[in-house]
Amino acid sequence: MLKPSSDDTAGRVVHLLERFDTAENAPEALWFPKRMRTPGRVMFALAGLVATAAAAVALVLLWTDETPGWWFNLIFTVMISGIPITLWAILIGSIQEAGTERAMQETWQEHRHHARAEQGSVTDRRIALSDDGSVSSFDLVVALGNAGTLRGTWRPRTSSGRPLLQTQVPGVGTEVRVWRIADAGADPSASPVVIEVADPTVVVPR
Repeated sequence: MLKPSSDDTAGRVVHLLERFDTAENAPEALWFPKRMRTPGRVMFALAGLVATAAAAVALVLLWTDETPGWWFNLIFTVMISGIPITLWAILIGSIQEAGTERAMQETWQEHRHHARAEQGSVTDRRIALSDDGSVSSFDLVVALGNAGTLRGTWRPRTSSGRPLLQTQVPGVGTEVRVWRIADAGADPSASPVVIEVADPTVVVPR
């Protein structure tokens, strides 16, 4: 089982390819999931405002009307307050993640021509499943010879795409190609990384 890691995997993305061909150039972009656009954020913010107003009215009625006791008010205060707090937390988290991914994408676009390819292999993996049994995301731990290990994450780019099956997740021992920026500077962990790996269910003619 994959052990939790303290390193930040933001910008360390897994590209699941149909075939593992020889590549002379680094990928043109990091395959991040598509985030909520401005109109969607506006609608989500409006929903948050409505939920906040409704929660405020409900709390005023709760604490001014007769109830079984303070403990009853306290329980329902937590429950009612949790709805708008959750909505705002989702929106803020989405905006922060989008900003981080945008910065990583810009860094990759600027420096990808200086990226070098390294061969490695999968030493561990962790799979997260959705309600229908398809793969919602997976993490791979990759060993790079004497250069240590790193971890990358695969997530679907859109929610409407073809679902990924568990058999399509690369297993332990699978060969990978890792692209890292050669001049990452003093903090290479903050630099984007692409881990390319082939779909094990695709039959490649020889």
